[in-house]
Amino acid sequence: MKSLRKIPDVFGAASAVLIFLIWLMMTVEVAARNIFSSPILGVSEIGIYLYVTAVYFGFAYTQKWKGHIAVELLYDQLGPRAKKIADLIVCLLSGVLFISFAFCLWKAFAESWAIKEIYLSAMKMPVYLLKFTIALGVSVMLLQLLIDAVEAARAVFQPGPAGAAAWKVS
Repeated sequence: MKSLRKIPDVFGAASAVLIFLIWLMMTVEVAARNIFSSPILGVSEIGIYLYVTAVYFGFAYTQKWKGHIAVELLYDQLGPRAKKIADLIVCLLSGVLFISFAFCLWKAFAESWAIKEIYLSAMKMPVYLLKFTIALGVSVMLLQLLIDAVEAARAVFQPGPAGAAAWKVS
């Protein structure tokens, strides 16, 4: 399970690199357009693809560090055991939702790949590539939710230090 816990870190780092590449591409494109009056073809389209990929690749990393927005109005009123149970329920329900997302997204990717779907703009952009990165990002998020669910279940069903240690981010 330790190696599985590193996968969101890899995707989080990839997300950061993609954001840096977007910044770099846009900076070069603006400079080329304003200094040399020569915009670079396709930078906007590539930037959009990279941005969407960066967002989906960042989901699991954010989940690993409990960085997603949570409504804590009722949660803060719960006792320690009830919080652990709520964490488990949220992980399981989110997992069901992300299983549905992953299934639909991998199906959409397969259909797009089969017809070699492209987006016609300043340049031909393969839509199936974007659908692949979205499906992959959602699948890694699902993996992180499963890891969180196992750790939350340990925290619920193994009272004491062993259960408490299971819910720590590593």
